[in-house]
Amino acid sequence: MESTYGSLPVPSGDEGLSSSYGTNGKSVTSPLRALGRSSRRGTVMSTTSLRTITRVGPDGAPVVEVYGELDLVTAEPLLEVLESVSGHGCAVITVDLTGVPFCDLIGLEALVKAADRIALNCGSLTLANPPSSLRRLLQVTGLRRRFHQITGEGVRKPGV
Repeated sequence: MESTYGSLPVPSGDEGLSSSYGTNGKSVTSPLRALGRSSRRGTVMSTTSLRTITRVGPDGAPVVEVYGELDLVTAEPLLEVLESVSGHGCAVITVDLTGVPFCDLIGLEALVKAADRIALNCGSLTLANPPSSLRRLLQVTGLRRRFHQITGEGVRKPGV
């Protein structure tokens, strides 16, 4: 079951997401944990987690801050968060990747899928501060054009 606060969704615990709002009511924190992936040798228990914070940017549009590696384990949960935010008719959604130290091809695929789905609703997806691994993938694959804008290239917080 999903409730809303303003125009942003509040996923319930049934979906593997937990959410809470800051005192100003403008941000939601969603720690995402993917566990129980199957392999030939049995079940692989992964402790990789991805954390997102959705806030309202200065222009009134949503900004999804992402923290953690974006790969096979965390790509699908991120896609679910982006679809949830985009389901509320937002024209431009910014994904701030400052807290993402690494993104592989599966992570890029999730971002492209989100951009395509948002575009179907006349919206667009902006990437802010992508890690060097994602900038390289965008260059090699030619997928830069799938995003409205890519900002802050080369601007990273120390240690990220």
